[in-house]
Amino acid sequence: MKRIVGAIKNIATIASFLLVLTLILVVAKQVIWPRPTIESVSIPTSVQQWGYTPETFAQKVSDRTQAIAENAKRDFDEAYPRKWIGTQVIEAKIPGSDFTTRSAAQFVSDVFALPSNQLTGSVTKTEKDFDISFRVIGGEHLDAKISSTGDTADAEAIVKASSELAMQLAYPYVLAASLYNDEKAVAPTAFDRTMTVLNYMIKNGTDPYYAHNLKCAAYLRLYKIADAQKECEQAIAIDPSNWPARANLGNVYLTLTQQGNPTSAEAKQNCTKADEQLTQAERSHKLTTLYDDWARCLEILDKKDQARALRGQAGKKG
Repeated sequence: MKRIVGAIKNIATIASFLLVLTLILVVAKQVIWPRPTIESVSIPTSVQQWGYTPETFAQKVSDRTQAIAENAKRDFDEAYPRKWIGTQVIEAKIPGSDFTTRSAAQFVSDVFALPSNQLTGSVTKTEKDFDISFRVIGGEHLDAKISSTGDTADAEAIVKASSELAMQLAYPYVLAASLYNDEKAVAPTAFDRTMTVLNYMIKNGTDPYYAHNLKCAAYLRLYKIADAQKECEQAIAIDPSNWPARANLGNVYLTLTQQGNPTSAEAKQNCTKADEQLTQAERSHKLTTLYDDWARCLEILDKKDQARALRGQAGKKG
């Protein structure tokens, strides 16, 4: 009997140790890779009269970040340079859930003065506008202004603006990719909102490879070829191994070839550069949308067999 009791105690000790170790690892993960959370948002009485409490408003903002992330998924080749980047959202803090692994992680971060990923916001009403402010606790803040229409449409506009501010603070590249997908669907467009977020990223040194690469894609759609080439080359200088910037730069050279005389020496030089960049990118990701133009360049270089093989692959994909 003593042996059985002793064995049970040993099992209980081991189980307790494993439970504590698991909790430590979970807390450590959230300390090292803290997940952004909307801690609180103060809202004026005029917004609360539309059925919003500070908690439900924060949840609405969180839900809207999910829509931004989903929208950013489209057109992976241009919008997501790396498969592992993921579409991140921002959670709203659940009232009454203070005693959690997340709060423990925040306590550890506070003790050691580590960067915070907690967000807080405020909405204030002026005579004709709503002033919106979001900030990382202990860090940067962003502001926006929404003109008031005097009805419940204001609430949706405030939620939209709030979610974009929160995403710009927490996941600026996801916001930029979503805005890019929205703006490229509108003609004409200058990608003004996309460029604002990308320039913000470059200024702050936040994922500059992604910012330069998406600026390249935007400039290419605007036929600002010199600007596109510059941005792609900057992205490649930061990370030579990443395929999307090379694919976009190859596309820049394809576009230059199409603009000039296809039999000229300059066209052959551009085709050679395009072939070099696209070949490197193709090793990591199939560039099916560029196969036809790429094949035309190969024909200019008198590489007819390779051009035929590329068109054959394009046919199979279709």
